[in-house]
Amino acid sequence: MPETLNQRWAATIAGVFAACGVRDVVVAPGSRSTPLALAFADRSDLRCWSCIDERSAAFFALGLAKGSQRPAAVLCTSGTAGAHFLPALIEAAEGGTPLVAVTADRPAELHGFGAPQTIEQRGLFGRWVRDALSLPEPAEGLTDHLVAAVAKLVQRTLAAPRGGVHLNVPFREPLAHPDGLAGPVVKLTVPQFETARGVPDLAPVIEAVTAQERGVIVCGPREREDGFGEAIATLGARLGYPVFAEAASNARFGFPDAVWAFDAMARSASFLQRLAPRVVLRFGGGLTLKAPQAWLDASGARLFEFSDDGAVFDPQHHAEAVFSGDVVAMIRALTPAQARTGPLPGLVASAQRRAESVLSQRGDRIEEALVARALVRALPAGTNLVVSSSMPIRDVDAFASSPERLHVFTNRGVNGIDGVVSTALGVSGATGRPTALLIGDVAALHDLSGWLLASTASAPLVAVVVNNDGGGIFNFLPVAERTPHFERFFATPQPVDFAHVSSLARATLHRPASLEDFARVVRAGLAGGVHLVEVRTERKANVEAHKVLNAALVAAVEASS
Repeated sequence: MPETLNQRWAATIAGVFAACGVRDVVVAPGSRSTPLALAFADRSDLRCWSCIDERSAAFFALGLAKGSQRPAAVLCTSGTAGAHFLPALIEAAEGGTPLVAVTADRPAELHGFGAPQTIEQRGLFGRWVRDALSLPEPAEGLTDHLVAAVAKLVQRTLAAPRGGVHLNVPFREPLAHPDGLAGPVVKLTVPQFETARGVPDLAPVIEAVTAQERGVIVCGPREREDGFGEAIATLGARLGYPVFAEAASNARFGFPDAVWAFDAMARSASFLQRLAPRVVLRFGGGLTLKAPQAWLDASGARLFEFSDDGAVFDPQHHAEAVFSGDVVAMIRALTPAQARTGPLPGLVASAQRRAESVLSQRGDRIEEALVARALVRALPAGTNLVVSSSMPIRDVDAFASSPERLHVFTNRGVNGIDGVVSTALGVSGATGRPTALLIGDVAALHDLSGWLLASTASAPLVAVVVNNDGGGIFNFLPVAERTPHFERFFATPQPVDFAHVSSLARATLHRPASLEDFARVVRAGLAGGVHLVEVRTERKANVEAHKVLNAALVAAVEASS
């Protein structure tokens, strides 16, 4: 019996995905998506992953896209299933991650008359996708249009600004071949829809940096592996500008001249008076820590911003100009042939050495800030580091340095704590490299389906859960002292034994008692398998420990020459 129309339609879509560079498809189980699930599974050039929870599946696909820097796809059945994709698509939109959400749908004749598992899926994700396409039901004579339309949609994920797209695909029954036969595997040549990228006119910036030696470079989150860190390091060295690099910028770890003590410096009014840059070159996403952003807003320097996709991170509207295009090419265009010696790198290096000395004397006790630092310093070169929002990314940004080149990933598009475990597993699955995850207990429990995914992980994964019995970041806020309802509605402690979570993930559980033991466990875990490292801390004590540590770092910075 020849293949059915549904089979040929689905096989064509699968062929377009492969031709457009998709290599990973995450499939959530369901009936209406049967033709597509089988078409994806039949292709040797697509890796198919299974996940029973659509929200976790979407964040897993997000991690696959982050790790591969290719568009990854996630597929579900009709009805409310697709609605669970929304959080990951919002993160993809704000974080510039290429993601293809595919929802199977009921045919037109079933809509509006009470058919089960049927909702209006066109426009389901609104402005949170770069583009959306709702296909007609499979029909003869539409193959050329199907190929061109789907190719244009998938390629839109990589055009500026990057983000997610939505493909809605209705099918009539029968959904599978009557004899259960595999469908056709088609190889297609698809049309290319190019978006021009290049280097804009940078004359105003070149004039400013040529005339002004008192300048700094500030780098926010950026995940692409395109030589950004190396290019920024060279630019800073040639201009004589210190490079203040957040951990997730991928311009800090492994770059000896990058400044990690930015937060401590930004907390010191006297140090900032000595720093007083006249020019700031700004790269990457929004800054994580408040003190550096507040300093940047109040610096009075000429601020030039450089954007991959036209996104602007200038909350106080101080940027003199925002340049969009090929960021690495722009950096190289700004890099002078001859290096000069500016007045600021020596000042910053002296302050950072004193800050480093303070941290090295903190001893072996378990403190959240020191756990973040110890984790980073325990990771060998080439390791993926996925850091959750809330306190983990703040602690890594404020206190962590490493001589080893690491690749850091965060969901900092909208700074959510949802889907972080699944995202880490996607990064691990895409790269095949050992991966470490730093996450709090609330975020870890928010993504329990991710731990179920972890039970099938192939690459080594070490998940460090900082368990302070609740949302520790809220203890830093004024609300902690102003309401009797704080524990119930803000801290939200959960009486969960993480041994059960470890069992769900089929992970080896570790509970280190010292930083030395912690570092040993992390290094050993990266050799293979899935490991859950639970670090117990106390929320109120953590606030005081941060106050003491920050005060010591500020004092060290102020004492520098």
